[in-house]
Amino acid sequence: MAFTYAGTYDSDREKVCENIRDVTSGSGPLPGDANFSDELIAGIITDEGTWQRAVAACFEMLASAWSRFPTYATDGLKLERSKIADDFAKLANEWRGKYGGAARQYSPATVAGQITKDGYSDDITNDDVDSNTEYAGNKFEYVTPGD
Repeated sequence: MAFTYAGTYDSDREKVCENIRDVTSGSGPLPGDANFSDELIAGIITDEGTWQRAVAACFEMLASAWSRFPTYATDGLKLERSKIADDFAKLANEWRGKYGGAARQYSPATVAGQITKDGYSDDITNDDVDSNTEYAGNKFEYVTPGD
């Protein structure tokens, strides 16, 4: 599948790419710097009926793609890649509000959390780790194989 962008803004596909900032090959807005393929964008435009609604659909797809990445915090370091999904969802809502169309429904990914009792973490002590405690706003459910 090909990705092309000429920067001419003279086709619906170019307008979609420009508005979702998918303008550089190998440095796209999808996880892993992936780009939307020309074929995918053409299909979305066909499904949505207008390039503006296609932009909203792409933002919805980006929100779904980024939702699988959790917020992770340990030893004073916090990585909030899941906020990217929230930002794309807000953009999708703005575009849907302006240009209409039914929002595409994507199931959010399920992310498993893990807390290790290793004695080295200085933000959570071993005594604090149990299944009834929330950590950084996340509730963890302990499951054993076979459950």
